[in-house]
Amino acid sequence: MSYAKIESGAVSKYPYTFLDLKKDHPNVSFPKSVLEQDGSRSKLGVELVVETDIPSRKGYIPIEEEPSLSGTSWVQNWNLVPKKAQDVTEDELEKVEAPVQEGYTAATGIPELVDGVWKQTWIMQENTWLDNRLAAYGDHYHQIEFITENGLEAWQTKVSDIKAKYPKS
Repeated sequence: MSYAKIESGAVSKYPYTFLDLKKDHPNVSFPKSVLEQDGSRSKLGVELVVETDIPSRKGYIPIEEEPSLSGTSWVQNWNLVPKKAQDVTEDELEKVEAPVQEGYTAATGIPELVDGVWKQTWIMQENTWLDNRLAAYGDHYHQIEFITENGLEAWQTKVSDIKAKYPKS
């Protein structure tokens, strides 16, 4: 249970605890259960705050705010605040397919908040001549398969074309 000190119809302290009560009234002895008793609470200007479910949303942090009066009850309030971009986890991101561009590799960028939703971003990094050549050659299995199916001369021609397309810089 949580409590709030109410003065002039507004919250003056929240949360309000038994220790706060003892500080406010240092010369009075109270039983530990004093805040649980409706009559005692109202005489002390303390109200019970009705707890509400903590809201959740991917990429946001729930922040408790001051309670508000709803009818005759004081009710707990929450505000969802966006996380900092660097604190957003992979499972909180709306996936965006990595762009494909010859000669470039897509690297994960800093998430971006768009219309209340965290979206994955990409940074295009230019490949080096060596990265481009290695990607064009393929792995060893594909190279051997190419030579087996097309012959060594065809492979040598392909290697020459790749080297011409991606010269050393």
